[in-house]
Amino acid sequence: MKLASTRSLENLRVVLKDKNATGPEVAYWVFSDISLEEWENLTVWSPGTYNGEFVKTYGHYHGTDDLETYRIISGEGILIIQKKFFEGNEWIKNKVAEVIFIKPKIGEDIILSPEWGHAWVNIGMGPLITYDNWRAGHDPSDYAVMEELSGMAYYIVSENGEVKAVPNPNYQDLPEPKWFTATEFKNINNNYYITN
Repeated sequence: MKLASTRSLENLRVVLKDKNATGPEVAYWVFSDISLEEWENLTVWSPGTYNGEFVKTYGHYHGTDDLETYRIISGEGILIIQKKFFEGNEWIKNKVAEVIFIKPKIGEDIILSPEWGHAWVNIGMGPLITYDNWRAGHDPSDYAVMEELSGMAYYIVSENGEVKAVPNPNYQDLPEPKWFTATEFKNINNNYYITN
């Protein structure tokens, strides 16, 4: 196992709701080659907030057709996924067709196909830890939309002790987010898993 990358507050700032926020110096650590047959990476998130916005990953889309599987190992997190919006064959990057917040239980798997942009959010009091099987690496273009639009379509914040979703104003015509468990997400439609 080796430390593959870290994401500091300074590196994450461009996708935060409040660009001047303070909070944990390191948002998360990614360890690769974790020596488990199915899994490639282990990610650990700091607990806490950045001026009320929960610690999160940068968010990205994949540039390949590979599926990605996540499993939550410890902690309490939300996986934000947003489906690409197309007009004809043109991807309209500042719109999304659908937004889903998945709140998995420990040990549950979530499989994503490439039309879903995604980011994890640690809403717990302690670290969030996940496995994933992503072996294809990341190109800077995977993160470009999130950088351009200051993050995912919604920010997840703590407000009066509750978890709230705040729309990112850089997106147009945002759909209302849907909340699912991992099991509900798995069962609603196979099209969520496999690209047509």
